[in-house]
Amino acid sequence: MELKSVELNIPEVVNLIPRIFRRVLFVVLVTLTAAAQDTPKVEIFGGYSFLKFTVQPRLSFESANLKGWKLSVKHNLTPRIGLLGDFSGHYGQQAFTQPRGNWSQTRHQHTYMFGPELRVAKSRHLGLNVRALIGVTNTNFPGLKPRIDPMDSNAVAAAFGGNLDYRITNRLSYRIIEPELLISRGGSSTSESWQQFNWRLSSGFVYTPGTLSPRSSSRLFSFGVIGGAALTDAFNHESVGRIIGPGGLEEQTRSRSFSTQKDYVIGAMVEIALWRDLFLEIDALYRLMNLTMAGVRPDGSLHSISPATVVTWELPVLAKYKFGSSSVKPFLEAGPSFRTSGNLNAAAPSTYGGTAGIGVEMRIWRLKLGPVLRYTHWATDPDFTAFRSRTKRNQFELLLGLSF
Repeated sequence: MELKSVELNIPEVVNLIPRIFRRVLFVVLVTLTAAAQDTPKVEIFGGYSFLKFTVQPRLSFESANLKGWKLSVKHNLTPRIGLLGDFSGHYGQQAFTQPRGNWSQTRHQHTYMFGPELRVAKSRHLGLNVRALIGVTNTNFPGLKPRIDPMDSNAVAAAFGGNLDYRITNRLSYRIIEPELLISRGGSSTSESWQQFNWRLSSGFVYTPGTLSPRSSSRLFSFGVIGGAALTDAFNHESVGRIIGPGGLEEQTRSRSFSTQKDYVIGAMVEIALWRDLFLEIDALYRLMNLTMAGVRPDGSLHSISPATVVTWELPVLAKYKFGSSSVKPFLEAGPSFRTSGNLNAAAPSTYGGTAGIGVEMRIWRLKLGPVLRYTHWATDPDFTAFRSRTKRNQFELLLGLSF
C-alpha cells in the first residue's frame, strides 16, 4: 500500500483567512440584523401553571400541588431586554396534620409581579430567556389564627427563573417550559411572620401582535389614569349567630354590615394595541370600600355602630374592541379581574372575578377620553366565621379614562 504525501501550500491558506473571516462576519451581522428585525414590541403569554406549595413546618401543613393559570405581557425595550408584567392564580387542596386528626383546606394563591426579562440565546426556532420579578402575592390561610391571622394573607413576593420558547410562526410560539422559584414573605409581626419557597412550572402559547391596521392611528402603547365612582354599595349583609347568655342559655344575635356611601375608584392604566381594532387594557385601581358594622336589636334598631374602611387594589385585564375609525369610537371590553386587600376590619373580599364594560373613546388632539360603565361579578368571599362582613358580589362602576 503506497501512501501519498499531501503538500500544504501555506501562502494560499494564509490568503484564504481574510476571505473566510469576512464571510463569517457577514453571516453573523446578517443574523444579528434579522434577529433585531424579528424582535417584536409586545409578547403575550397565557397557559397552564403548576405550583408546588409549601409553608413553614411549624404550621403542620403538608406540601400541596396547586394548579391554575398564568398570564404575562412583555414590552421589549431592545432585542435582548424587556419589561414584564406577570400574573397567576393557583388552586387546590392542602392537608393539615394535627394530634386530633387529619383534614384539608381549599388553598388558593394569586400573584401580581413585574420586572425585567433578558434574552440570553435565540436561534431560528428556539429562544431562551431569564427573568427576575418582584410584586405581591395573596394567599388564603383560613383557621390558622393566632399563628397566622387569616385576614393577613398579603405578602411581598419575588420570582427567579426562565423559559424556553419554540417559534411556530412569526406571531405564535409555544412556551415549552417556564420554571421559577417563587419566594414570598408576610405576617404582621415577627412572631406571626411566615416565608415560603415554592416552585412554579408553566407552559402555554406566546402571541406576538401584528402591525396596526392602516385605518388605526393608535400608537402601540397608551398610558394614563382612570377614576370614578362605584354605583353599588360595597357591603350589604346580615349575619345571625348565637351567644351564651345569663344562666347558660343560648341567645340569638344579629349583626349587619352595610355601606353608608359609595366608594371612589382611582388608578393607572396602560393600553396595548394587539391587532387592528383589538386592544388589551390593564388597570391598577385603588378602591377604599366603605363599611359600617352594627348589632341588630329584636325590634330592628341598630346598636354598637362602628364605621370602618377596607383597602383594596383591583387589577382588571381586559380585551377591548373599538368600533369605527373616526375620532369618536364606541368600545366593548371584557376579561378577568383580580383583587388584593388590606386593613380588612373583619372582612375578606374575594380575590378574583370577571368584568365587562361598554364605553366610548373620544380623541381630542393627542388626548383620549374614555367614559366607561363596568360590571364586575366577584367570586364568593371566603366564609371563615359567621360574623364576617361579606362584600356584594355584583358591582357597577362608572369610570373615566384619560390617556395619551
